[in-house]
Amino acid sequence: MKAYRIERIKGGMKFTCARCAHSVSTLDFDARTGNLRTQAATAINDHAAKMHHEPLVVSPSDGQQRSWR
Repeated sequence: MKAYRIERIKGGMKFTCARCAHSVSTLDFDARTGNLRTQAATAINDHAAKMHHEPLVVSPSDGQQRSWR
């Protein structure tokens, strides 16, 4: 099960926990510290791990992309 849902919002993307109403958006982060979508996804995954004891799920393509960088 994916830890979050993504939806477009004015000016960015909103990431909502699949288990509760907690959400973050790309507008909550600073582009100077990295990719906004990555920061938001990391934050919502951290929430799911801490609050719902959900393990981080990394798709095979994500792992493949990391190995190419």
